[in-house]
Amino acid sequence: ALLLGCISAIQDLQLRVSLPNGLSGVVPITSISAELTALVEKAAEEQEDSEDDDAMDVDTEQNDDPLDLKSRFYIGQFVKCAIVELGSGDEHGKAGTKTGATQSHRIELTLMPEEINNRIDPEDLCEGQILTASIKSVEDRGYVLNTGISNAATATFLPLDAAKTWLKRWMPLSTELKVGQLVEAAIVKISEDRRSIHVTIAPESVSRATVNSTYKTMASVQPGQLIPATVMKVWNRGLSLRFMGFYDCSADLTALGMLDTSDKSQLESVYNPATSVKVRVLYVSLTTAAKTVIVSTARHIVSFTPRPALTGYELPDAARLAVGSSGATASEDSAAESSSTGSEYGLWPIPYGTVIDGCKVVNVMEKFGIVLQIPSVESVRAFCSIGSLVDENDEKPSISRGSGRFHVDTVHRVRVVGYDAIDGVVKVTLRPSVVNEPYFIVSDLTPGNHVSGTIKRFTDAGVEVTISSTLSGFIHKHDLFDTKPIHPELLFKQGKRIACRVLKIQKEKRGILLTCRKSLVQSKLPVVLGYSESEGAVPGTITMATVDREVKGGYVVRFYQSTTGFIP
Repeated sequence: ALLLGCISAIQDLQLRVSLPNGLSGVVPITSISAELTALVEKAAEEQEDSEDDDAMDVDTEQNDDPLDLKSRFYIGQFVKCAIVELGSGDEHGKAGTKTGATQSHRIELTLMPEEINNRIDPEDLCEGQILTASIKSVEDRGYVLNTGISNAATATFLPLDAAKTWLKRWMPLSTELKVGQLVEAAIVKISEDRRSIHVTIAPESVSRATVNSTYKTMASVQPGQLIPATVMKVWNRGLSLRFMGFYDCSADLTALGMLDTSDKSQLESVYNPATSVKVRVLYVSLTTAAKTVIVSTARHIVSFTPRPALTGYELPDAARLAVGSSGATASEDSAAESSSTGSEYGLWPIPYGTVIDGCKVVNVMEKFGIVLQIPSVESVRAFCSIGSLVDENDEKPSISRGSGRFHVDTVHRVRVVGYDAIDGVVKVTLRPSVVNEPYFIVSDLTPGNHVSGTIKRFTDAGVEVTISSTLSGFIHKHDLFDTKPIHPELLFKQGKRIACRVLKIQKEKRGILLTCRKSLVQSKLPVVLGYSESEGAVPGTITMATVDREVKGGYVVRFYQSTTGFIP
C-alpha cells in the first residue's frame, strides 16, 4: 500500500511521519533513498577505519553530514510512503494514554523512489504527474534525479534555478539540494522520444499539477497526485467518486475536511452527484481482493501545503509553514531553530499542552468520540476520543447527539495533546485531571518554583522525581542536602513525597533539574535567574547561592538556571 504522509518530526537516524486517519509511522535513515544509504554506509566505514578521531571530527564539520536529516528534510514536508512492516510500538503523544492521546502501533515505512514508483507504467508518464525523486548527483547546471521507475530509459534533470524557489519557500537556510535528498517533482514536459523528462519542484507549480490524461493501468495511480473526479454517490459519512472515466475512489468525512457534518443532506449541499471536483490521492492499495483508492478534498491537502490557514495560536515556525517564509510572523531565526531541533511543534497549529476554554461540540461520532469547534478558529477542528472524555477511574460515558454531558452544542474546556497533520485535526482531551494539571509541559515551570514530587528512583548520580503525570525532574547528588548524611539512600525511598525547588529548565532536552536543599527550598529571598536586572541580578540584592567550586583567588557560586558568580 502507498500513502501520502507528512513529516512531523526529524529524529536521530529516522523520520516520524503523520499518516491519514490519525496514524503515524517511522522511516529509518536507510529507507529514504539509495544515494543517502550509500553516503551513510561510506561515513560508517570511514569512521570505523579512522584512527584519528579529531581529524574525523574536523572533516565532518567541513563536509556534508549524511546523518544530519535536518539538512535534507523539513517539518511539514509531504512524502509518499510505502508500508514495510506493521507492529506494536510506543504510544505517541508525549504523555501517552495518561493525557488521553491515542495509542498507536509502529508502522515502518520506506520513501525509496524505487519502492514508490516501481509500479508506474512508463507509458503512463504524462504532464502534471508528480513523481518522488532523489537527488542522484549535483552537476554544474543542476541536479540529476533518480525516479526509480523500472523499465524507463529516461533521464530526469532539474536545473539549478528551478530549485531556488523550493529552497526559498521550504528550506530558506539551505543554498542547494543535497545528494540523497527527496523532492516531489511535477512533470512539465516529456521529449518526443520519451527519453528525457523535464520537471519542476516550484511549490506553486507542484501544488497545481494535475493529471488530465487517462492511465493505461491503475497501478500508475500515486498518492499525492491531483486529479479531477466525478461524484457518483453521496453517503452519510462520505462520497463515492470516479476518475479517469472508470477508476473508483472514495473520501470519508475526515478526508473531506467536514468532520462537523452530521448527515447526508449537509454533504449534498456541497457535493451533488455528477459534479466534478479536484481531489488529491491519499491512499492506494491494489490487491487481488480489492482495489482501494482514497482521496481528499481538504483545503491543505488539495493546495499541497502542510498547514491550513493561521489559527492565531501557533508558534512562529508553524506560522511560517502556513504563510510562507516571507510571512510577517516568520524569521530566519525561527526557521533555524526549527531546522536545528526537528521538533514536531513547528507543525502544530495549536501548541502541545495549550488549554482552550469554550470549545463547542459540533458533532458526535458514537463509539468514537466528539468533534469540537475551537473558538475563532475555522481552519482546523478538534477531536476527543471517547476514552479521553473522563478520567481513567470514572465510568466510561455513552455519547449521543441529543443527550448526555457531551451532546451537540455543549461547551467544554480542553487541552491539546496531539495533531494529525494529514487529517488537519487537533487531538484534545477533556479529562479533568489532565486539563487542570498545573505542571503539564516544561514551560509551565520556571526556575525558583516550589514543587512537590514523588521519588521515582534513587541512583548513585542522584534522585529521579515525578512532578506530575507528564513531567519528571532530576536532583543531582550535590543538590540533595546541605549536609550529607551517612546513608542518604534511607532518606530517599521510592514513593516518598518530597519538597523541591526548580534549579534549571533545559528547554532543548525538555529536562528539569531540581534541588531539595533545605536552605534553598525554605528560602524566601529573591532568586537570580540570569545576568540582567530583569533576571534578578540587581546590585545590592541579598539572595542564596551554593558554592560550585574553588578557583584561584576565590570561589565560584551558582544561582538558578546555571547563572554563576565569583566571590574573591
